[in-house]
Amino acid sequence: SAKFKSLLESEAEYILAFGGRGGGKTYHIELKLLLKSFDKNYCKIVYVNKVFKNIRDAQYSSLKKVAKNLGLYDYFRFYDGDYRIQNKVTGIWFIPKGMDDSENTKALDDPTIVWWDEITNGTLDDFFALNNLLRTPNAKLQFIASFNPVNDEHWVRYIFFDEFDKYAPNT
Repeated sequence: SAKFKSLLESEAEYILAFGGRGGGKTYHIELKLLLKSFDKNYCKIVYVNKVFKNIRDAQYSSLKKVAKNLGLYDYFRFYDGDYRIQNKVTGIWFIPKGMDDSENTKALDDPTIVWWDEITNGTLDDFFALNNLLRTPNAKLQFIASFNPVNDEHWVRYIFFDEFDKYAPNT
């Protein structure tokens, strides 16, 4: 869809994709990440869900489906046991992470892209834990968040949207 062209082309440090169910945001993020994995520059993609066991039926199966639809499936190795994905051409990895045990994120080595689908299911502390991982030197870093609209007092509003500053906690 042409409305997602800016998402596909963006190299911004933070990308927020939000809207109703079935709007195409997840498909276009997955398209972006699959294509990005053919880049010759260093890249390690971490894809996140609040609960690890939900990754199989959400992002992992959807990434497989998008790769098949694009005719790219044979260029990837999909590990059904732990939901890792590797681009066979470039060696670039997609590493799944659940934030149900955010301590496990500390072991991630040099990620360059974090995509958190349904970020609104997580906490502000979860976000900070993931955001702190993006410090790989000499790499283009990106945090992509996708979610459905949330209430006015959700932490996502006061972290990412200036017009909702009135909801920021008093610190």
